[in-house]
Amino acid sequence: MRLFLSLLLFISCSFALDYSFEVENTNIVTKPQHDKGSDYNRLRIYGYLEDERYENFLGKIIIDNENNYDGIKKDNKNETTIYRGYVKYSDEVNLVIIGKQRVPFGVGKVWNPTDIFNPIDATAIETNEREGVESIRYEYAINEVSNLDITIAKDKQALRVKGYIDIADFATILLKDQNKNQTIYGYEMQGELYESGIELRSEGGYFQNKDAKNYEEFIVGVEYGFENSLTLLGEYKYNSLNNQDYLATNISYTISPLLTFNTLLLKNIDDKSTLSLVKFDYSLSDEMELNFGTYLYSGDKNSEYGSLDNSYFVRLFIHF
Repeated sequence: MRLFLSLLLFISCSFALDYSFEVENTNIVTKPQHDKGSDYNRLRIYGYLEDERYENFLGKIIIDNENNYDGIKKDNKNETTIYRGYVKYSDEVNLVIIGKQRVPFGVGKVWNPTDIFNPIDATAIETNEREGVESIRYEYAINEVSNLDITIAKDKQALRVKGYIDIADFATILLKDQNKNQTIYGYEMQGELYESGIELRSEGGYFQNKDAKNYEEFIVGVEYGFENSLTLLGEYKYNSLNNQDYLATNISYTISPLLTFNTLLLKNIDDKSTLSLVKFDYSLSDEMELNFGTYLYSGDKNSEYGSLDNSYFVRLFIHF
């Protein structure tokens, strides 16, 4: 990443490109039911490097300063990291991104088993926060409705061919993960059911392991948005390795232009354990947002979500 920053600085000085910056601050306070709380604060700086003379190129860097106070351990940690840092080139048929980036894989909203780079964490307060990966990504538009993309990272590689067939987007995927000695033969599918507004999606694959048992894992999801701002979502996941079935339901409703209600229910069908996340999003202004909610868990503490104690959280986001 030091090489990337040096290259970005050299290019900007050599070609006298334009800079622009944005700043955000996020503060999250959490309070478990039976323990002391924690306070997480993130100052995020966005930097853009672009010029009208080179409209096909864009340089972007996002730097985070994170301060995390653990009330249980009474410990405070402060760290500055690069969240994103890449150079992008794009034209009518080609897209090239080099650097630390978000590599998008999968169509699931709660789980996405084909994403080996930075999968969804449905239990996170900020589900959109996805750790980047230092990689080279190339995408080629075969035609108006299909494309091929290749991603090469240090220990992970991916090849995907995607296209539109009649009523849905389909993709076949080949993924290799050297960290797990694993090869994945996967698929993605997403489309609307007979112009009804009901969206169907599925992804999954066959996971071939050199050092462990092979298995299949897939998800099937359905989503529908009503005219009154109510959105219902359901997603089912199956993993043949431990023969486990999971079910997720999500309800989102815009109570007013400023207030949105969201509830997510995750259930392990086999051991009956359940995790619920209830959240309210309130817009204080165009540049400020307040989120507050609670986690509620029931079931065996040894289950997958058993380590998540009942807790409450408040998140304040400010864009400068």
